[in-house]
Amino acid sequence: MERPRHPVFSAGQEDLEALDSSLSTLMSSTGAGGRWALTSSGEGLERSFKFKTFAKTWDFMTAVSLQCKLKNHHPEWSNVFNTTFIRWTTHNPKGLSAKDIQLAAICDSLARDFGEIQEELQSCELKDLADKATSSSADCCTPKA
Repeated sequence: MERPRHPVFSAGQEDLEALDSSLSTLMSSTGAGGRWALTSSGEGLERSFKFKTFAKTWDFMTAVSLQCKLKNHHPEWSNVFNTTFIRWTTHNPKGLSAKDIQLAAICDSLARDFGEIQEELQSCELKDLADKATSSSADCCTPKA
């Protein structure tokens, strides 16, 4: 499936120009050195991270999870040995939010701190695993009535 050319932001996001600018530095398609890609719907950002060992990968995931707790936001992610696939999207209201973009940038910074291996990744299997898990999970972001 072809990647969208433009992000789809969540309803209610302020200063879309600033969000778009922050997003462009993260994107692999802009030539700015970023490694993130828009999801096929344009409603999220995704990429894989590879580390030397499982322990380094787990440490990275733990650091990301602490940031998630602080920001009250969570990714869709999966892990196999030394590789973690992360997708940031907002479920309610649907689309990309400022938190998604901020947390993607935090992931990049943490990955550098934990010694990410910079190589082209083949992450289709992890992406498919994340797709399957999110399609079968409960709605995590809609307040219960």
